[in-house]
Amino acid sequence: MANVATDGAGAGGGAADISISVDEISEIHNRIRKITLELEKLGAATESIASIKFYENGEAKKALEVYDKANGKAMDLYDNYAQIANLVAYTIQAMMEQDESLGQEFYTKLDLPE
Repeated sequence: MANVATDGAGAGGGAADISISVDEISEIHNRIRKITLELEKLGAATESIASIKFYENGEAKKALEVYDKANGKAMDLYDNYAQIANLVAYTIQAMMEQDESLGQEFYTKLDLPE
């Protein structure tokens, strides 16, 4: 766990230590990645179902509108998680640039190429 001192933080205006757990941030990164991969699969599956020609006519066509709405909501959720993933990646990158040993821990935990 790394500690980073920040000036002016805390109730008295003095320096405060911030504890950063590489394991926790790595776990967050990996979970977000898994969620975005599942949402990508869901989007592809929903598009596949919606494109079936059998559903072009009759009452089933009306049911397809549900797939379009569901896919739109899933892609909105995907966009949100992608934005979160970018913020986590940016945080990791900034931390790695500021602390070489911390950076090495992230390379090891996230199995990143050096």
